[in-house]
Amino acid sequence: MKYLKTSVIIFSSLILSLISSILMTGCGEKTQPKENEGEILLEIGDSVIYKEEIERLIPYGLVPEDSVALFHQIIDSRVESILLEDLAKENVIDLERIDRLTQTYRNRLIIEEYLRKMEEGASTKANDKEIERYYAQYGDSMILTQPLVKGIYLRTTSGDDRLPDIRQWVKSASQGDVDQLEKKGLREATGYEYFADRWVEWSAIAEQLPVRVKDADNFLRENKEYEIERGGTVYLLHVSDFIPSGEKMPEAYAKSKISEILTDKHSGEYRSRLKESIYRRAIEDGKMKPGTYNPFMGLK
Repeated sequence: MKYLKTSVIIFSSLILSLISSILMTGCGEKTQPKENEGEILLEIGDSVIYKEEIERLIPYGLVPEDSVALFHQIIDSRVESILLEDLAKENVIDLERIDRLTQTYRNRLIIEEYLRKMEEGASTKANDKEIERYYAQYGDSMILTQPLVKGIYLRTTSGDDRLPDIRQWVKSASQGDVDQLEKKGLREATGYEYFADRWVEWSAIAEQLPVRVKDADNFLRENKEYEIERGGTVYLLHVSDFIPSGEKMPEAYAKSKISEILTDKHSGEYRSRLKESIYRRAIEDGKMKPGTYNPFMGLK
């Protein structure tokens, strides 16, 4: 299920990607006006920005307000590139420093890509036994900052002719009724998630409700079944279980977080071992000659 937060992130990434593409393809180059190129939005010196040219960069399927926002951001990037590039070059004294910084950044990217590819061939992922040991040792310190829930969420139209059945199926939440719900009750549904078999952060469900809940723990204690209608849409929530904030994370939920912690740890250890072997080889080959500094100290 796609949440609003995800949509915002995707749209922001899309904007950055498109603008970067525009800048990399020479949007500041001088272009002579041509006949039949369409509506001219701006002329800056010898450069021309055409409406059709900008519209071709807008992905199909964006909502109108996002299309308009992206349209303006692309134009603004064009104008900035055309007007400020030459001015900046004339007023930035140390262009050699800029070139050095660019080269350093490029080299860092190359190194990171090399290390990433080497890691892909190594076993840095945490296994189940390691995760179990970590949870046994540190589980008491892994505390929830928000409630976890299990249950069913469904959003449908208020005119759905199966709404009475849907209410009963959601409330029952038995395997048979869930099967009925998924076979017969989702025709007009605009949102559905079954999470009775796993823990889900409350915020992931709350952001799909048309109301803002101030005290999530209290809300979940008092609302095992929740229904609300807004603007012709009915929202149904069945909470089969929940763990309040401030409690210890259950192992099933903590597993993914522990795996990430241990995998990062293994990755860091692998990189240190890899760099140590490269350093030692360089010393053996005479490519690197340590003086008063021990190059292996930086790997600790």
